[in-house]
Amino acid sequence: MDNFLFLAILSGAVGHVIWNALLKKSDDKIKFMRAFTLLSSLFLLPLLFFFEPLPKSAWPFFFLTIVIHVFYKIFLCKVYDYSGLSFGYPIARGLPSLILLLITPIIFGETLQLNNQLAIVIISLGILLLVFSEGNFKKINFKGLTYSLIVALIIIAYTITDAKGARASNALIYLLYYFSLDGFIFNIIAPFIFKKKEINLNYFLKNFKNISIAAFFNIYSYLPAVYGYTIGKVAVIAALREMSILFASLYGLFILKEKGGYLAFISAVMILTGCILIKLFSD
Repeated sequence: MDNFLFLAILSGAVGHVIWNALLKKSDDKIKFMRAFTLLSSLFLLPLLFFFEPLPKSAWPFFFLTIVIHVFYKIFLCKVYDYSGLSFGYPIARGLPSLILLLITPIIFGETLQLNNQLAIVIISLGILLLVFSEGNFKKINFKGLTYSLIVALIIIAYTITDAKGARASNALIYLLYYFSLDGFIFNIIAPFIFKKKEINLNYFLKNFKNISIAAFFNIYSYLPAVYGYTIGKVAVIAALREMSILFASLYGLFILKEKGGYLAFISAVMILTGCILIKLFSD
């Protein structure tokens, strides 16, 4: 795998943890989600006039991913309402890699080397092992688990949709259209679903720093992955992106002072081993 793409995906994984951590710590997750996605769209919308139109072949995937991401936002907020970052995040991000390993050969006709298959399995198992590390197992609750599993299925859906959409057009153009409209559409729909979750100028000013940081990393964290889908194997890129789990674990251990135990250490070693295998043996 190209060094630049490898490092870009890893840096995107860090960005993904950052905006998820900010969402988790926010007082009202729906309001915060509305605010930073809207800011992302406001920032990118003017750029549409300077780029070529989205090809017709990509429009069905674009509309589908907009719908899928509305559900993703709603249920991700539910995950953080009922579970911690160190529990819900690993389940939601870990399961898709294993399932994508099984279904992408059928959907995309991609065959993976045995080394890549082994790497994805190691990464996924390492991620799921975090769930049972000290301090996490005690936090398991039915609602948190249920919402995390729902988000995992949604991630599979949007990964496949966005890979097809980016391949039907151009990764940059596809994401430019998505992020330019995503925040507006979510803010139109959200008031009908969530009452008393309005955002105003005072809310933006009060939380501007965190909203701005989340808006930036909301965009940046996904760009390397979607570009990777256009030139690499979807299952491999998706698994590598889940290095975010390791960064989330480190954030929990050293910043939030959460308990990890020896299982968390084993999990970190497994995730790193899988990523090294991908870097060394990806074609």
